[in-house]
Amino acid sequence: MKIVAAVDFSTATECILKAAKDYAKILDAEVYLVHVEPPESVDYDCDRSCICARDVKIESVRLQKNAKVLQRNGIKAIPVLLEGAIGKTILDETVRLEADLIIAGTHGHGLFHNRLVGSTSEEILRKSKIPVLLIPSKS
Repeated sequence: MKIVAAVDFSTATECILKAAKDYAKILDAEVYLVHVEPPESVDYDCDRSCICARDVKIESVRLQKNAKVLQRNGIKAIPVLLEGAIGKTILDETVRLEADLIIAGTHGHGLFHNRLVGSTSEEILRKSKIPVLLIPSKS
């Protein structure tokens, strides 16, 4: 069994990691920690295959640390750093991995906010072909 845990390093990340750990233990699943950087945050200085932006490197280190937390708890955790439109990229990666569950956070901005600026969690929930577990942020 495979779980995609979508993390954005917001206040919901800690709760997403806990849920991923709990579900992985119960379901004997491996966890793919997926973080997506929007295209405008990536700067290709060296060549098209090398992401060189400083912020992306920082996110990669954070993702590795989160994976190690799960690994210390006996969970097979694989960090995955991607670039693209966040919701679509998470959904595409879920299909590519043939995942069985998505765990994502929600910031709880409400319907009005989501109508104005959209919501990654709402997009995942609406378009996913597999179960989605939404974790509220601690804000």
